[in-house]
Order: sequence, then structure tokens, then C-alpha cells
Amino acid sequence: MEDINNKSYDEFTLNFKLEEDVPIDQFEMTMYNYEFVGNKTKCTCVAIDGVRALQFVVPATLPLEQFLRKQLYKGEFLAMLSNILNQLIYFNENNMSLNKLLLDVHYMYIELSTLDVQLLYMPVNKKFADCNVTEFIQEFISKVRFANMDSVDCVDNILKYLDSKLMFNLEEFYEYILSLEQENILEDDSESGSENTSVLATSDSYSNPVPYLVRAKTNELIPILHKEFMVGKSVECDYQITDNKKISRKHAVFRISNGECYIRDNKSTNHTFINGQLLQPGVEVMLSNDDYIRLGDEEFRYWVR
Repeated sequence: MEDINNKSYDEFTLNFKLEEDVPIDQFEMTMYNYEFVGNKTKCTCVAIDGVRALQFVVPATLPLEQFLRKQLYKGEFLAMLSNILNQLIYFNENNMSLNKLLLDVHYMYIELSTLDVQLLYMPVNKKFADCNVTEFIQEFISKVRFANMDSVDCVDNILKYLDSKLMFNLEEFYEYILSLEQENILEDDSESGSENTSVLATSDSYSNPVPYLVRAKTNELIPILHKEFMVGKSVECDYQITDNKKISRKHAVFRISNGECYIRDNKSTNHTFINGQLLQPGVEVMLSNDDYIRLGDEEFRYWVR
């Protein structure tokens, strides 16, 4: 899909060329077109000069790229980030894949009075690249210019929080950002003469989710506790399977990066399958909770607790 941007005085219209054989997901389009968490952008399927396209009408806002040219204070940054995270939670709760979001500041717009961000979502039945929220947050932070050391210290704490977690949990991270917002409000009140006190959450207050493999044959819970976790029949593997001849010596590798877990088939004889789809050797695929994994004919479920 390619985009054509037309800017008017009070709104933006963006058109993304859509292949003729790509169907619209009507449920996703309906849920996206509801006003939610400050997102007022509307999406429709249109024909422009005989070419099928997704058209987004973004209300009166400022391109986020332009907004990020200014230096931001801690409160501004936290307000933007919490709004984005809240929208991601909305998509998750409505079973709308985050892979279909354009998490790129080039395609984001901000309402200056509320600091609500307009995110664009592609409501079509088509495969998109995996979305790693931690990577997006890190990249987003790298594009921000901060106004003072207080803001820099806040971001440093956020990055330390992300680094401290083996797996990323969107809801917990959102609660952590809200706690930083509350801390910022209390600091502002204190500077204004208020004597409010509160016990605030730190990164240590939140659990560290652990990814598991659930072996269907035995219901065994296998925690993935290393950044790289190999499964196979070799004694060198982190989890050894000795009772199945269809398993290769070093069958598959699970790799944790930026709070997400990826699987890679290690050129196994009997292959690896994700939700029934053959995984090409050497190609990494990001796993989602409750994904069905088959190594040869050995069945597992991926589960994050």
C-alpha cells in the first residue's frame, strides 16, 4: 500500500492504495471508527480515479513529527505516551492485531489541547510485519528532545523499567506510566504549595511476566528463562526431548528480545509449525499468547503468565 497525503486547513486526508484482492475487515473498521481514547480519525474504503484505497480523515491536529521539533517537558511526554498505550490496550481488548497499526511518527498526529495522538489502523485482512511495542517505545523516545534534566531522568527510569523485564506486559507498563504521571502531578502540586503525599509505584512494584511452553503430551510447564532457549533431543538443549524420534537434535530456538518471544526453526528434519503454518528454517516469527506450536509431531502451547 502506498500513501498520498493531502493537507487542508483544518484536517488531514490520507489515502493508501489498496490491492483489489485485499478484503476489508468490517468489524475492525467499525471499531476503529468509534471515537476512542481521544482518537477521532475516520477510515473508509474509497475509489480514487478508479483506484481502490483506504482513506483516513484526521481531525484538526498537528503532525507529530512537527510537534517533536520542540523540546518536551516530562508531563507532555508522559501524556502522549499514556494516550498511545491506552489506545493499544483498546485494540487488544477488541482483538484487533497491533501489527496493523502504523506505529511511525510520520503517520501520527497530535491534538495540541489534549495531547491525544491519532493512530492509523489498517482494517484489512492482510499479513503485516510483527509489531514489537518495546522497540516502538525505544524508537519513539529516541526522537524526542527533552526540555530539562527532570525529563531526561524520567525517560531513563522508563528505559530501566523496560530493560528489567524479560517479557513486555502492555497493561502493567501502562499502569507504570500512569504512576509516573501521578508523581508528576504531585510534584507540580508540591511546587504550588500543596503538601500531598503518596506512595508511588516503581518498576519493582510490577511482576515480571514469564513465557512458558505447555507440552500437550504431559501438560508440563516449561519456563523460557533465557534470552536464547533451545529445544531438541541434544543434551546441549535448554529443554531436552528424549522420547520422540521426530524431534531433531537442536530442533528450534526461542529468543527473547525487547520483551517479545520469537521462534526460529533450526533446519530441523521434520520442521516447525506455528498455528498449523510451516515455519521456514532460519526465519524468526514473533509469538503471541496461546499460539499453537508443533515441533515435528510434538505439540506445545505458548503461554505468558
